[in-house]
Amino acid sequence: MMRKAYSFSAVGRCASSGHEIEALCVFFDTKRAVTSLDFFDELEVSLRFLTTLPDCVVIVADESNLATLYEHWTSSPVQREVFRQRGFHKGVQFVKGYYFVACSYDAGFNVVQKHDVDSTLSFDLPLAEFIQQGLNSLVVANPVVQVAPAGHVFRHPSKTINKLFIQARELATSEAELAFAGRCLVNAFPLLGSAGLAQVYIDTMGIYALVREALTFVGNIASVHSYHSYAELSELSPPSEPYAVIISASTTGGMARRLHLEQGFDEGRLLTLIDGGRGDRHGKVLVALDEIDPSYRKQLADGTETQIELFGEFFSSKSKPPRAVTLGVSHSPKKLSDFLKQFGINGVLDLNAQAEPSAKSRLISLDRKAIGTNQKLLAWIDDEISWRVGSGIDHVVHADDAGSKLLGERAADGLHKSRGSAARPKVTAYGNLHAATLEDAHGVLVVQALAGDGGVLREISRDLREFLPPGMPRHFLAGVGLPQSEETWERLQQFLVKNTSSREYGFSAWLVLPTGADGTADAWQDLIRLGERAQVQSPTDLSLNASTVADSLELVARLVQESFNGFLPTTAGSPLYLSEGFLFFGNLFKDQLDKVPTSTTYATVAAVLQAARDLNVPVRQLRSTGYESVVLSPENFLRFNDNLLQACILRAVHPSELDYSSSPHLSRLMKELMLKIFARNTSAYGAASLEFAAAMACGRLKLSRDDRTEVRRKAIELLSGAPSALLGLICLIE
Repeated sequence: MMRKAYSFSAVGRCASSGHEIEALCVFFDTKRAVTSLDFFDELEVSLRFLTTLPDCVVIVADESNLATLYEHWTSSPVQREVFRQRGFHKGVQFVKGYYFVACSYDAGFNVVQKHDVDSTLSFDLPLAEFIQQGLNSLVVANPVVQVAPAGHVFRHPSKTINKLFIQARELATSEAELAFAGRCLVNAFPLLGSAGLAQVYIDTMGIYALVREALTFVGNIASVHSYHSYAELSELSPPSEPYAVIISASTTGGMARRLHLEQGFDEGRLLTLIDGGRGDRHGKVLVALDEIDPSYRKQLADGTETQIELFGEFFSSKSKPPRAVTLGVSHSPKKLSDFLKQFGINGVLDLNAQAEPSAKSRLISLDRKAIGTNQKLLAWIDDEISWRVGSGIDHVVHADDAGSKLLGERAADGLHKSRGSAARPKVTAYGNLHAATLEDAHGVLVVQALAGDGGVLREISRDLREFLPPGMPRHFLAGVGLPQSEETWERLQQFLVKNTSSREYGFSAWLVLPTGADGTADAWQDLIRLGERAQVQSPTDLSLNASTVADSLELVARLVQESFNGFLPTTAGSPLYLSEGFLFFGNLFKDQLDKVPTSTTYATVAAVLQAARDLNVPVRQLRSTGYESVVLSPENFLRFNDNLLQACILRAVHPSELDYSSSPHLSRLMKELMLKIFARNTSAYGAASLEFAAAMACGRLKLSRDDRTEVRRKAIELLSGAPSALLGLICLIE
């Protein structure tokens, strides 16, 4: 369903109280009718996207249609109460107000209605800051800014050379985003609403829709003229009738400067949609990149880089063949050896297992009790208590699992011992945490045995913001972290330690191993969908008997159902296996390899792949950029030729990392490898043939069209003698 709203989070200070507030802002595109059901659906979806509850919800719409939305709010008490209940957590009302903001071209954005939970908590909203943050969020969420890869710079049509390329045409990617951006443009550039405006000049057709949206909003029929190149616009002279000039993007403000100083345009009639900054600019700037992320100011060139010539507004990531990366020692994660020593044999749960009966299944997870009883971790906690945790902390809050409880009790014992007081710190499970629990608190230690990207720690932190003043000490302690990436873990730490006081909160973690997004479980979900397709699809192939195809597809469906907690077996039905000599195990499991679970091998491969993505050495980094796509070299399947390793790689990679369709050379190499594996499917060399066929059938592994057709044709000829699951998977390749 196409959304009728654009939502974003915003943070600002209440003008009357000075308190920092977080707001969920929802802008409704009312060009299309918004029913009561649409209205509350959009609000609920927007709230669901947030990791923590906001302090208030701000509903924004055109002045002429806001009354309709407000009527939905007031005339639907049941739906309103259901939505308001979503603002509660553990009996505490986190969302304290609902504000209706009208947008008009002459008055801007103004609050016209509000519903406060408590009149004493009414906020004086910094709307201008919120709206600007909404624009900034569009830049972050959409592919607006491209940074040149290491060793490269962009050469712009203006002859400017730097690391940034801005695509203003990507600012809005939906009707609701376009409507919001158009109104922000009018708010920042009121000239568009002037009655006498006759001409609007733009430097590229890529922003025509945005400019036309703004003019339509104010009811202006001014004509829009596009100058499709920098050279054409640089030859323009100011017209005699009232005009406006809108520049799509600039990194230095050079175009606006030239239009004003050299061509005589009035700088009051100039606006740049996206610029590197606002300082020393001629004309207005709608979005300044250095206000979004200061790192944009640090994208400097030293003159030794290869130049990427830009022509017009378009830029292709396929401008050269994908770079292939081969995994090696340099991709070994820093903490992998420690992780394997502590949990490699008895700590990693089965793939897609539930850590506890009521818990959500996870692709990679650890036994919480094994973490909570790990002697090295317990010794580390004792040291952290002695060296880093403040002695004023007298309350311990732990996550709702057995391992976190064990660590929380150990931390409480350590605090009790180090403080030398008669009273032992109070230990509380997160599920039992309420405002009354912390009435006498002077400091809080938050403990979690196993954290992914830190969702539970964020929730606890958000609750503590409501229950405690910001100046009260708190420390967050994680035993093991399995985040998506180093970056997500750094963001978690920043979220937890930053606050409105003059000091940062404490943060400690014992063992952190990024293992990639849990979304790699999509490989298992893709296989389930493939199994469902096998039950209803009837591929036709003139070279095959219909009953052979049907029987083969039935075998596929049955095999998929039996393999959710692992990998597809060999064609003989035996499990995939690992032999001695795996590079990233080293000698850790010498003579004990039979005790290492499949899940440990998968976790190792996933961690190595993520380390390759996080690596700061560009030539060996497994990460695509706006200029260069990156894939996993086919050589990896020869270097790591144990069938279990091949299966782990196929499941743990991102689909884009197995996309060889844009490289004839790599596609041909992969085609030859696949044909050999299918031909030897009964031997050790081709034992992972079902996994390779499934990867192709699911679309995770992509070859060029001709190579894919050849693989399918030759494999069917090879296997056509009798029904088999491998033949069924080959038939499902499209």
